[in-house]
Amino acid sequence: MTKLLQISTLTLALLGAAPVCAQSVTITTAGGDYGTGIKEAMWAPAAKALRFDVRGETQSDSMAALRLQVSSGNVTTDIIHLASGEGAQAADLGLLEPLDETVVDQKALPAGAASKFCYPFSSYGTVMAWNTKTYGQNGPKDWAEFWDVKKFPGRRALRANAQDLLEAALLSEGVAPGKVYDALSEPGGIKRAIDRLAELKPNVAVWWTSGAQSAQILKDGEADLVETWNGRAQSAKDDGGAVAYTFHSSIIGTDCLAVPKGAPHKQTR
Repeated sequence: MTKLLQISTLTLALLGAAPVCAQSVTITTAGGDYGTGIKEAMWAPAAKALRFDVRGETQSDSMAALRLQVSSGNVTTDIIHLASGEGAQAADLGLLEPLDETVVDQKALPAGAASKFCYPFSSYGTVMAWNTKTYGQNGPKDWAEFWDVKKFPGRRALRANAQDLLEAALLSEGVAPGKVYDALSEPGGIKRAIDRLAELKPNVAVWWTSGAQSAQILKDGEADLVETWNGRAQSAKDDGGAVAYTFHSSIIGTDCLAVPKGAPHKQTR
């Protein structure tokens, strides 16, 4: 909890030296149990410690919300929660304020995690989840089995986003985890992954667009096998769904916190 409070304080410190009159901070997250959990563990104690009034907003697509706010010149959020890949993309597009290195210390971060624009704070897994009424506890053990429609006949649900799917597609072909990005970088590497996805497409019943939707698909049994985030799978299970999932072969992602370009309470000193 002490470490979480330190991270939370850094989160609000991303705003730098805001004027005394600007004690209200808006944080945009993806919501769900994940959003509720990080609010209770991070935003709330940090806000109390720093005497900030923190207002939370949720967006199923934070990157789209960021683009819209910055392009329209109507930026309403001070801190935004992004996937690390989105953070890098947003920085390249000029959508973020640079972090103040005198306020945000990144020296303790793992090698390769530091960024001039987005502070990493949480990791999660994109996992294989399944309906236990269909497969019991014996779901797929890796992405090759997820793709195996003979061994695991049934409806699939995949995210309508290339993030993690390209990796999963190559892993399903037997590419070693440490070689996935090398394979994607080779000429024809992305096409290879897309072609592999095309093989599974006839068995994909739903292309989900939000974490909440993926959890609902699991809980309702709308699909037998679902590619989703571990938090959403656990939520569906906790809500009484016939759900199991595995971290084996999960694809690790990292989330980060950033300040949108033109944030209303960005650093003023």
